[in-house]
Amino acid sequence: MNYQFAIKEPLSLRLYSPASPTGFRFRDIAAGHTLGAGNKDFHHLFFLLDGEAIISCNEFTNRAIHAKEFVLIPIAADMIFRAVSPCRLLTFSFEQFFHLSDRDYVHEICNLASGVTYNFTPASVRQPLDKFLSHLMLYFKQGMNKPILHEIKHVELSVIMRSFYSKEEIAAIFHPIAGKAIDFRVEVMRNYRRVSHVDDLATLFGMEKRTFGRQFKDEFGMSPYQWILNQKAKHVHFSLTESKQSLDSIRKEHGFKFPGHFTRFCKEQFHTTPTKLVRSLRAKK
Repeated sequence: MNYQFAIKEPLSLRLYSPASPTGFRFRDIAAGHTLGAGNKDFHHLFFLLDGEAIISCNEFTNRAIHAKEFVLIPIAADMIFRAVSPCRLLTFSFEQFFHLSDRDYVHEICNLASGVTYNFTPASVRQPLDKFLSHLMLYFKQGMNKPILHEIKHVELSVIMRSFYSKEEIAAIFHPIAGKAIDFRVEVMRNYRRVSHVDDLATLFGMEKRTFGRQFKDEFGMSPYQWILNQKAKHVHFSLTESKQSLDSIRKEHGFKFPGHFTRFCKEQFHTTPTKLVRSLRAKK
């Protein structure tokens, strides 16, 4: 069995970026500016080199991230990064982080991740990762921005992470995307927001519904319907917290045709009405 681990752009004054959607990007972000999730078809690591920011991702809102810290943003996640002070940010976008030859190592990390209570806590950038990020930023400033550089540095980053962070730390960092099936998890995460029904997702995979359900439960530990419902709750929670839209617009954005359906969903998932929930969430924000 294979295993896998399984970013309004320019608010920055300067942007060093590869031509492809994956790879490393460097940004200077002015205080008070915000950065969205960008390309939701890939996972992203956010390395804050300097400054201080507030970051929200799905159900986790208003988390402080400081210089020399980093956090993972998984595929399809809703995210907003707010610069509290001038920030220097290096991001890395990817589909697979560790090489397939690291299968046994990744298998062990996946087992550890299954016992982690994930709370979106930024990890510390320590040596030699700090030196690696500083050198990479210098390369970009000198015009070294070829695809081969991103490929080589991806391998180097994975080696550094594996060598200087414990397996328990790696499991906590990559928890949202740690799984057994190499392509299955990524494709589910990439496509579940693009379909309106579980059957559509099975069809997209070219699988019979029952077979898809078995593989899905083996990978995610629950039925496709329950998992997608959980994901929808995370996205609704984010919109109610961060969006300036009306409740009616948010309801329609998330596919609820009638207000009563949206109210019932919020009562089931959050044990309160949408009106009370949005007041509470935005007051805390």
